Amino acid sequence: MKIGIIGAGPRGLLMLNNLIQNFESSDHDNLTIHLFDRAVAGGRVWKVKQPISLIMNTPANELSLFDDGQEDALSVSEWCQSDISNKFINSLDVDNKDELLTAVDKINDRSYVPRAICGAYCQWFFQQLVEQIKDNDSINLAVHFNQNVDNVEKVKDDSFVVSVGDVDYPVDKLVFSLGQQENKLTKDQESLQKYAKDYGLTYILPGEADEADLSTITSDQNVIIRGMGLSFNDFVSRLTEGRGGYFTDNGDDTLTYHASGDEPTIYAGSRRGVPYYPKAISQKAFNENYPAVFLTNENVDKHLKDGHISFEDFHMLLRLDIEYRYYSFLFSLKHPEIDVEDFQKKFRETDNHNALIGSYHLPTEEVFDWDKILNPVAGVKISTLDNYQKHIKTWLKEMIDDALLGSKTGPVIGSLEMLRDLRDNIRYVLSNHLFTNDDLVHKYLGRFSSDMKFLSQGAPAVRSQEILALMDAGIVKIIGPQMQVIGANHKFITRSAFYGEEIIHGDALIEARTNAPVTKVSANPVITSMMDNGLIKPLPITLSDGETVDNSSVDIDIKTDQVVGQPNLYTWGLNTEGLYFVTSAIPRPGVNDSILLAGDDIAKGLLDIPVENPTIYM
Repeated sequence: MKIGIIGAGPRGLLMLNNLIQNFESSDHDNLTIHLFDRAVAGGRVWKVKQPISLIMNTPANELSLFDDGQEDALSVSEWCQSDISNKFINSLDVDNKDELLTAVDKINDRSYVPRAICGAYCQWFFQQLVEQIKDNDSINLAVHFNQNVDNVEKVKDDSFVVSVGDVDYPVDKLVFSLGQQENKLTKDQESLQKYAKDYGLTYILPGEADEADLSTITSDQNVIIRGMGLSFNDFVSRLTEGRGGYFTDNGDDTLTYHASGDEPTIYAGSRRGVPYYPKAISQKAFNENYPAVFLTNENVDKHLKDGHISFEDFHMLLRLDIEYRYYSFLFSLKHPEIDVEDFQKKFRETDNHNALIGSYHLPTEEVFDWDKILNPVAGVKISTLDNYQKHIKTWLKEMIDDALLGSKTGPVIGSLEMLRDLRDNIRYVLSNHLFTNDDLVHKYLGRFSSDMKFLSQGAPAVRSQEILALMDAGIVKIIGPQMQVIGANHKFITRSAFYGEEIIHGDALIEARTNAPVTKVSANPVITSMMDNGLIKPLPITLSDGETVDNSSVDIDIKTDQVVGQPNLYTWGLNTEGLYFVTSAIPRPGVNDSILLAGDDIAKGLLDIPVENPTIYM
């Protein structure tokens, strides 16, 4: 039996672990596993050789590659706080070893870990698997790292040939999880790239922030950054701390930035015009979740009509869960005269939640306003860039203060933390096709997925503190909503549609985001070759007017994660984003994580072991 795994990032390593753990339960006498990746164990995102300042947005104690209950399992936080991490890092042949050792010694359960440290953990995890099978004559592991898979073809018996350069590797079954990848350039990107080349400007395409060449950007230049999510924070870090500047703590939850003099001036913006919400200081145990009260699978099923829940009903249930948590935290923090348990009981039972909240006679600014949450600058009169900085700084400070209260205390950021706990509930709706296709395309994919990233996938609060300090230092300026960017007069120019007369000229334009994992426009040779060879296709969605559009996901059977029409080909992870929800996450220990369950199911499928109750959302 020969099985190929393309992609040695967290999902690929999970699959390798599950194949090893399940092999003895299969009917196969021997197993050869071919593991392919153009980088090394951990993949491209979790490189050990990247700046220590680039950090994750999930606490260390909520990250693990081990199955729950697996022998000698260590979460990222447990590994970092053990002697094992120091010993392993010392064994690495890397230039940043001293930085890694210094960083790992500072990590506690609730730390937001440098991505390079997570990369070291991935490599250590891989080493454990190699050690586990080295004396097992029945399992052979063939590793193909730092090599590109150029082509994947199916042969007559439904097996495959994976080509790396001039060498072909036959496998009986294949699973791929490719992580972040390149897409074909859009017309706008092609135009901006050509414009930059023609006029000696710097244009950074979407991709990994640590890989971008920023050496052409000098301190006397203006840099325009489009996008204000995680990649924005990474680029800002590289252009400030990465150039010798540093922050000091003022002792009052604020920071001061000390410039090196090598920083450019940064103008950042986006369609929304607001940085992502910060992540709270974690107060949760590693296995602590807040279960849904309203967006439960049972409640969703009760709202089904002809097999579908309307997007409006889905969104209402989700909002109620957020509000339930918001008011619980708010009353505990600011209104000791209100019995929280009594409020919760009434909120669960009432049919008129607005009337219930009204009965508490709260100040207007304390009433949860979903529209204001999604658009924090709604109603703000925006007339100039300088005027807008005042509004953004005020909002940032409020959100920082809330986040620093903690994930079980801060009303706003603590309630938005609920969106992480609701992921499986959202996945249930998505993967079981409980939206109509029209609602899926026009409402969920059209806006909701963007809103969820804004609300729940921001950076740790310290990043917002840093942005605020950099704004105070005059190094970072935030452009108002509806950012527009073009090339003109031998420069990149940008402005907010709200104050169109104020034009900013830039010498560099950075697209601060990773590529969306869209099957149809992928430039990854694994995807393109399988598309060309008829092995995979995008998931088609037929709308009520007869139009057919493509989902970003590969078309798979959600009960098995097999590619439709290809019984021996499986995929999971980012290649299924759009069908599943938040497919880039690393599993969480101690909560029966659906990613771990799905990985086990896929491994059993690859080994021809029957799966009785498949995990169909991850």
